[in-house]
Amino acid sequence: MGTAAVVEDTIRVVLTCLPAPPFRTTGSSRPYQSPSGGGGGGDRISRLSDAVLSNIVARLPAKDAARTTALSRRWRRVWASTPLVLDDSDLLVFHDDGGCSTPNWLAVTDTVSHVLSSHRGPIRFVRLTCCYMALASHNGALQYWLRVLAAGGVEDLVLVNRPLPTSVGLPIDVLHLASLRTLYLGFWCFPDTAALPRGRATVFPCLQEIGLCATVIHARDIDYLLACSPVLEKFASITSIYFTDPVRIRSCSLRCLVFWESLANELDLVVAPRLQRLILWQSRQWMIGSVHFRSRIRIGSATELKVLGYLEPSIHQLEIGGTIIDSGTKMTPSNMVPSVKILALKMQFRIRKEVKMLPTFLRCFPNVETLHVLSHETDEQNGKFNLKFWEEVGSISCLETRITKVVFDKFRGERCELAFLKFVLERAESLLKLVVVLANGDQASVDEMLAKLKSLTTVKRASDFPTLLAVAREGDSAWYFERASDLSVTDPFNL
Repeated sequence: MGTAAVVEDTIRVVLTCLPAPPFRTTGSSRPYQSPSGGGGGGDRISRLSDAVLSNIVARLPAKDAARTTALSRRWRRVWASTPLVLDDSDLLVFHDDGGCSTPNWLAVTDTVSHVLSSHRGPIRFVRLTCCYMALASHNGALQYWLRVLAAGGVEDLVLVNRPLPTSVGLPIDVLHLASLRTLYLGFWCFPDTAALPRGRATVFPCLQEIGLCATVIHARDIDYLLACSPVLEKFASITSIYFTDPVRIRSCSLRCLVFWESLANELDLVVAPRLQRLILWQSRQWMIGSVHFRSRIRIGSATELKVLGYLEPSIHQLEIGGTIIDSGTKMTPSNMVPSVKILALKMQFRIRKEVKMLPTFLRCFPNVETLHVLSHETDEQNGKFNLKFWEEVGSISCLETRITKVVFDKFRGERCELAFLKFVLERAESLLKLVVVLANGDQASVDEMLAKLKSLTTVKRASDFPTLLAVAREGDSAWYFERASDLSVTDPFNL
């Protein structure tokens, strides 16, 4: 994949991860029509209370909401008092550029300044993804916007630097938005916090969720954000790489940590007593020269961790309680995480050293009840895989006594995959359901995969009543960022 393609793909990933406005808007509003179908019948809208009118205005695209001020003094009062919901994609206009329709970034930037200067009331939600941020930063507009947002008590902010470059520095004013509940930043250089006071300083007393998207930021600045956000529950790193300094997580409030298309040289859960979910997702492998980039996941104090995945042996080196986990590691209570109930693994079954790590990973989490395994296709084969490997695997506590559900995704019908499924059926005494999701393919390949699965019907099963379910699915996996980070979803890996 070329540089331009990587940039476009990164932008696509970031935009799909950003929070949507509280009221989705599509197009402009339509004139009010009376029940009779015409414009007559009296002005019924004016009979509504200011609170109801404010609710209506809040659901309009910003440019249409601002136009209501031309109706009367009352509407001007309603507009001024309505908490502002601003999505600059509603303001986007296009111009013809030699037969191609291209966005006019400059026009959007000017309109945003006008909207923010004309609305002096409270500010609820602002999403800026279409402004010319390099120019806005240069002429002082960006700093002005941040000051207006701080004065208006903005609650939710999405601020994306488009178009590129990513070398635009985010003003330090962003640290003055004390009213924020949600903050997502995209394609910025985060301000240096090295000279700012540490200790008990509270910068974001209300912040519950933060997303850093392709943003250049030092590990010490992440540490600063965590320390000054006492009620933070979700932290997401999206399409970011931390090559040098370890990312250390110290937070007594954090419940969900997501590294989405992101990697750290070291991700260290130092103190995270409330952390329930650690999501690690990579759709591609990063290279440093000709070497695959690897990440050490160090689990120290995370006693409430219940959901973990996707662990990948080709990328992640696991360390628990000071012990680096390898295929020959002897399990002791100090290098196990008994709190994990849902575990997801991404495996390349053709690579012997990865398969040898699978039983070890399972032994690290002795109380797992639901296991997800995503079979990752690869052309390379590192070491000849012996199909009798699974017959020689020793005891695995969670598989033999705890696991009730196994989901095997992207099954292609390979012998190494069937060998693992056979192993599960023969060992899992508490298994209630084994779900096999077939890889994408035409009808002939689906039929072939189903025929190969029939061999599992003759396996001697450890459980009395396991249900074997094969699922053919059109399109790619339904796995996406919003589901992964949604704490109301018990199992984010579920289909």
